[in-house]
Amino acid sequence: MTVTGLVATTSTSASAHSTRHSQSHARLGYTQVVVAPPVYDLVTSAGITPAPLNGAKASAFKGTLAAKFPITSYRLRGLQIRHTGGISLTAGTATISLSDFNIDLARGRVSGVVNGTVGNVGRVDLFKIKGSDRGDLGLVRLTLTDTAAGALNTTFGVDAFAENATFGYATPRPFARF
Repeated sequence: MTVTGLVATTSTSASAHSTRHSQSHARLGYTQVVVAPPVYDLVTSAGITPAPLNGAKASAFKGTLAAKFPITSYRLRGLQIRHTGGISLTAGTATISLSDFNIDLARGRVSGVVNGTVGNVGRVDLFKIKGSDRGDLGLVRLTLTDTAAGALNTTFGVDAFAENATFGYATPRPFARF
């Protein structure tokens, strides 16, 4: 029922069949993504440096990292929340950027545009949306797709990332101040 709760929070002033677009990202809010603490420990111990891109913000949060991505539009009919900004992960000359996230609640997926050492991959499904096992970190749990795990492993020459492994937690905050 978490997904239903997420949708309900976005429908404050829009009709059930409308799309909401705005030039002002602050008015539409943001989604906060908190990296799972074991993933954050893995990333930092491997010398991988995260950095926000194109209007996203990142800061320390409960011993891990939280990133905020501005909501640019939402669509109630398709149960979608679109974002701008992204995050890059860099270790030496290896880099990968994930950006322009689209939460698709109907499919239970989060897609994003992937670029970097692996090439310009384009838009792919990055995460599966699951029930949260850490409500203190987010409303939903984000688990890696096989595509995302493969891109991370290939970029950094590791085998540490696996399909269905928890990457982090997300909480959309529509209408919240960015």
